[in-house]
Amino acid sequence: MQSANKDGGLYLLVDGGKSKTEALIIDSDGSEIARSRGPGLEIIGSVNGYERVVESLKATFDQLPNKGRFTGVAFGLNGAQAPSPSSDLAAKAISSLVKADRFTIASDVVMNYLGALGNQPGVVVAAGTGAVIMAISRQGVPYRIDGDGPLFSDRGSGYDIGRQGLRIAAMVDDGLHGSSTLHKAMIKRFGTLENTAASVYGAVNPIEVVASFSRSVAEAAGEGDEISIEILRLAAQDLALNVLAAAKRSQLVGAPFSYSTAGGIFNIGPLLDKPFHDFIAQLLPEAQFQKPLGGAISGARIVAMDKALGLEQVTTRAGAN
Repeated sequence: MQSANKDGGLYLLVDGGKSKTEALIIDSDGSEIARSRGPGLEIIGSVNGYERVVESLKATFDQLPNKGRFTGVAFGLNGAQAPSPSSDLAAKAISSLVKADRFTIASDVVMNYLGALGNQPGVVVAAGTGAVIMAISRQGVPYRIDGDGPLFSDRGSGYDIGRQGLRIAAMVDDGLHGSSTLHKAMIKRFGTLENTAASVYGAVNPIEVVASFSRSVAEAAGEGDEISIEILRLAAQDLALNVLAAAKRSQLVGAPFSYSTAGGIFNIGPLLDKPFHDFIAQLLPEAQFQKPLGGAISGARIVAMDKALGLEQVTTRAGAN
């Protein structure tokens, strides 16, 4: 692979989520050169998080063609709020693996925001394994709501939905009232309650295993299971309340503004989508839904090419290595 093309340099875009990592090499015209997908990334500030992030990034980058020097690298990472020790660690991690003239590090919600709405005022809900909301005020000031990890945050996330589903399934096994549909789904997947516990606690990434059960909750809801439908409704409510909090903090309330969505949770369909938008309509009648323009990689493209003007507060920049 050449280190530059006839029109300029090459750019590396990285979207590091909890469940998967995507990497894309583009030229200065935005044309795709190569793409790869690898394992999800740990919260980099957690115990052994840095080493695990480096290992996972290497697994993703090893699938790419021979890498030269990049003009710019944009790295979106869950939990890497900038500026912070986590974003500094993220810069150290990626610069240890690739060479570039410029590195820009941000939380994955920044990339999701830019991909969904572009660099304009509004609110974006990014909900996959985790959940985080970003708002940009009319003055261009960014604000973040939630996104502090699954142990006490990530309201309405895939992990939150999956955990609720497993909790209620386990209640049936213990002879308590719960959802027989979710219990059957748990047994079908793991075999027994004991195997379920062993599969979760023994996993390399327990958060991902728990979050993946959100698909079983969605399937059960689609079959008419009332408890599963309620789990999705409450997740939608949590996400909508986060939008309200973001809109208030950024002072967007009181006049029309756009909101959008990103992440796999919104692939569940109408049983989550409809209550979410209904809650928004009740809480924020001035909010207008805008279909996402693109995903996190589209946002990373804006960041890599140094076009995310005004977002210096939520990005960390590192020079050449």
